Amino acid sequence: MTLRPILAALPFLLTGAVSCDTVQPTREASPEIDTLPGTARMAAELDSIYQTALMEPMRYGHLNRRRAEMWRAEVARTAGPRQSLARYKYAYELLAAGETEIAVREIERLMTGLEAEAVSSRSKPLFELSAVAYLRLGEQRNRMWSRSAGASILPLTGDAVHTNLEGSRRAISLYGKILDAYPDDLQARWLLNIAYMTIGTYPRGVPEDYLIRGLEAGPDSEIPRFLNVAPALGVDVDGIAGGASLEDFNEDGFIDIMATARGFNDQLRLFLADGRGGFIDQTGEAGLKGLVAGVNTVHADYNNDGFEDVLILRGAWLAADGAHPNSLLKNNGDGTFEDVTARVGLLSYHPTQTAAWGDFNNDGWLDLFIGNETGPSGGGTGHSELYVNNGDGTFTEVSEQVGIYVRDFVKAVAWGDINNDGLRDLYISVLDNPNKLYLNRGGTTPAGWRFEEVGASAGVQEPVNSFPVFFWDYNNDGWEDLFVASFDRILSSTAPGEIAAEYMGRRMKGPRNRLYRNNGDGTFTDVAPDLGLDLSLWAMGINFGDLNNDGYPDVYIGTGTPDLSSIMPNRMFLNERGARFRDITYDGGFGHLQKGHAIAFADLDRDGDQDVYTVMGGALEGDNFPNALFENPGFGEGNAWVTLQLEGRTANRSAIGARISVSVTDLNGERRVIYQTVSTGGSFGASSLQQEIGLGQTGRIDELKIIWPNRDQSTDAYTDLPVNRYYRITEAGDAVPLQVMPFALRRH
Repeated sequence: MTLRPILAALPFLLTGAVSCDTVQPTREASPEIDTLPGTARMAAELDSIYQTALMEPMRYGHLNRRRAEMWRAEVARTAGPRQSLARYKYAYELLAAGETEIAVREIERLMTGLEAEAVSSRSKPLFELSAVAYLRLGEQRNRMWSRSAGASILPLTGDAVHTNLEGSRRAISLYGKILDAYPDDLQARWLLNIAYMTIGTYPRGVPEDYLIRGLEAGPDSEIPRFLNVAPALGVDVDGIAGGASLEDFNEDGFIDIMATARGFNDQLRLFLADGRGGFIDQTGEAGLKGLVAGVNTVHADYNNDGFEDVLILRGAWLAADGAHPNSLLKNNGDGTFEDVTARVGLLSYHPTQTAAWGDFNNDGWLDLFIGNETGPSGGGTGHSELYVNNGDGTFTEVSEQVGIYVRDFVKAVAWGDINNDGLRDLYISVLDNPNKLYLNRGGTTPAGWRFEEVGASAGVQEPVNSFPVFFWDYNNDGWEDLFVASFDRILSSTAPGEIAAEYMGRRMKGPRNRLYRNNGDGTFTDVAPDLGLDLSLWAMGINFGDLNNDGYPDVYIGTGTPDLSSIMPNRMFLNERGARFRDITYDGGFGHLQKGHAIAFADLDRDGDQDVYTVMGGALEGDNFPNALFENPGFGEGNAWVTLQLEGRTANRSAIGARISVSVTDLNGERRVIYQTVSTGGSFGASSLQQEIGLGQTGRIDELKIIWPNRDQSTDAYTDLPVNRYYRITEAGDAVPLQVMPFALRRH
């Protein structure tokens, strides 16, 4: 086998390894499918999409097993340089499919005669592919390790360290060779340090010239370690990128888990809490079989019947080939769900992963904005959609009519009230173009409603390369602030090197996150540099919650890129009274190295503090990993809390958009106000609508005030309430205390 042609072509092969030509799809009418009822109809259509994709796998970057089969056939029918190129493609797709043992054998054939040589500019990509293959081989040969509580979570300790060391040791050797030739290759340096961690010899075993310090817990940290209890509870769904909703779907007082994954045949999963600390997989019993390929989820009670419904989003990143239907799952209130997408008027065909529920006209019915990946960058046709809720179980699309016409590569959307006028405004995160902020100017009818785009004047268009977003009041001043996380596609293949630069005190090249503080006058100021969030993290999933119940929301960021070498920790930042965010990733045990997607906060064990569920896994078929559930060990002991279950009447039943203020006097006699708005939080991952509010060091609530999202902006106020309690509050009703007992999450 001659290596010269393949080495010359490798840089180009790598950049194109997961791409494919796209052809504008057409959806042919299928009378057989269209006549089926709800869920059966959607399941049949999704299966048809899957079967069609299997016939043309080169159009879909995550059908790696089928793509590998095609390249294997190409290897068999060609010879010479063309065969060498096909063999490289075959090896790559095997690795992307998770067929690591076979991939390593193929890569070793390509590497024949190279390992004894110095790394050159032509051979470097092959060395890099071989090194990451051995890293993944080490992971695969320690399969039991992947199900341990600490697997892939920095700092690696105990049973999180590999027992079969061959893969990591081979990776160490290869990264050493790369660094001998390219000593300032920060990505190789980062991955070398990670490889040493997997065999338990970081930092002492890492050559001093290549050591990256700071990837472990501090010696005197007061932060307790949050343990991953998902394996013990059986909720560690093993898949690729997907969504998650935490909510009490059956109204029994316990938070349940719904999780999805983007693979064409990846089944949606529903785990109901059993009320005794465990979870039961009720997917089949809930009527959800056949509902697959969910990239993200957002939930709300769209029909005001008292049960939370779920929207499943599909087709993201696939451009025109991602023109797939979303699913609105109506919660029947009897433990089952029904797909009502076509019936309610939400059936459309665009690639998307983001949507947000909000009652923009305050008529008591939740409306829906879906951000589609359209236009030149996104590759899809059409535009993003705003559906007004007709109040009769149906929706009407009105985006152009109200002044929101967006043909962009939309990656995230969020509703918020930036000027405290009681009307929901809309922020849209766009990849490769300026972001947009639509100010709600109001109206008397849906036909007369108007939004005005004010992103430039408000100062919130950046970063140009952005991904997930959310509104929150990080500093408790009563004005909703905005967090916009960055994601750079151009630098995505070298993202770990940028993370290495951060830890080494060097300048990061990628676009940075923005934390926009609301100035209260229609403008925002980016305070991320002052508060410790001025970083390039390649964020995919983000959400916020109050880990230590001090009344200031913290943020967890799921990181990663589609590249197999994108091995970098998810990051947790603790809000220190609105003055700074402290990185507690390693101290708290949140530094999961696998790709982090949907993130959701909720008090799953009813003990008064928030736990964190996160969907793991990347974009490629074999880049899967079990989901994690970080149990809060009681961080912030002594801080009080209150949990509110709000129920609208003239406002929407879910109370989404309700503004909550809690006035307390702390033990030092200082009076403070904590602000929170009802939502599911971040744009990739949906927290419970149950409002879990930390109060800090206090003994009682002086006043609890709720401004309901209805046309009158009616206000309810309650005084002198005991803390550390659950309350159910119905609009214009009393604050009714609930008898809720905490329990321990039960291990298998």
